Amino acid sequence: MNILLLEDDIPLNTTITNFLKTLDYCVYSFFDGLETIKKLENMAFDLYIIDINIPNINGLDIIKYLRQKDIDSPIVMITASVELENFKIAFENGCSEYIRKPFFLDELKIRINNLLDKKDEIIHITKNTSYNLKHRELIINNIRIYLRKKEDRLLYILLKSKNHTVSINNLESYIWENEIKETYPLRQLVNELRKKLSRKKQLIVSDIGIGYRFESE
Repeated sequence: MNILLLEDDIPLNTTITNFLKTLDYCVYSFFDGLETIKKLENMAFDLYIIDINIPNINGLDIIKYLRQKDIDSPIVMITASVELENFKIAFENGCSEYIRKPFFLDELKIRINNLLDKKDEIIHITKNTSYNLKHRELIINNIRIYLRKKEDRLLYILLKSKNHTVSINNLESYIWENEIKETYPLRQLVNELRKKLSRKKQLIVSDIGIGYRFESE
């Protein structure tokens, strides 16, 4: 399993790298945001560990770029920052876990294991509705519901960031895969997916001008 580590503190980077290698992970270590972007252009990873305050391109911008290419792999943000805004931005843009420095290496191990265990989970949307992340199946009352490709991609990205708002830009980049949208707007796609879910409660909530989030019951 390949892990990308982006941390500009050399001693900490070395410590984390050596620790992860003892757990039999293959670790690619980086110290610079621009260097990392170049690597991401031609290689994908199973998990990312990214510091926020790093040279040239900060970690928050890295995950924005990353989520346009890889919606599946978990991202762990590590930072000494205590600013609430950084925390909010990180999760809005696809962060999976957030660890404040200093931290114990065993804490990192536990969080990584937890994230990897969840990769194939079934998400229970309502009492009678669930979604299988691995097989990309929406099940309502034990019946598989057909979703068109873009509907499925919308549901998938929202559920991966459940209870956190996903920006309009990130949604459009992932759903349309950088295609030209032409006359098929995101709002229309959201409304069509809502009709296939629950008529009792609006599960997909709009943050006007920002994006959408999927709220658990």
